[in-house]
Amino acid sequence: MIRLIAEAYLGLTASLQALTFRKGWQERLDVSLTGFWHSFLAIIPSTALVALIFIAIGHAGYQPPSLGTWISYGLSWLIFPGAAAVATIVLGVRQSFVPWVILHNWGVVWLYAFLALMWMLLTAGLINREFLEFVLFLYLYFRVLVHWRIAYVTLGLPTITSALAAAVPIVTAEIGQLLVRQAFGS
Repeated sequence: MIRLIAEAYLGLTASLQALTFRKGWQERLDVSLTGFWHSFLAIIPSTALVALIFIAIGHAGYQPPSLGTWISYGLSWLIFPGAAAVATIVLGVRQSFVPWVILHNWGVVWLYAFLALMWMLLTAGLINREFLEFVLFLYLYFRVLVHWRIAYVTLGLPTITSALAAAVPIVTAEIGQLLVRQAFGS
């Protein structure tokens, strides 16, 4: 158990280093097949953060998320690796699939942490709705940049090609969310 906690710490710090353009993040990641499966432990802090976000949404007077939203969240953990596998095969960087998924899994925890912070600030009355909505508008761009950065540093492809690679899982996840919303009427 302690080893898994240590691996989570290393994964989170490595992803933060990569996202903040610091060197040395590669040494912190276990890019073996075991490290690949362990990176899905990022689901635990991510789910806690998403639950916190959903609670804050309800407390802030917004419509609480539906069951379909939870299903979409769960499916995103399955959709990304599938879409990333296709993207790496098409782009000829199959060997980069495992590092990409590992860094992505730990990196998205930071995205959820940012969202949770913003919603908590609203709930605490430290920011108003207008500011939150502006931040959420900027978040859409920020999210794409985070995925782009993760793809760029792990795939070793040129900037534009990395952007295309990052777009494949994002678009696939959005389509998956749309289909779930249609199925559940939410």
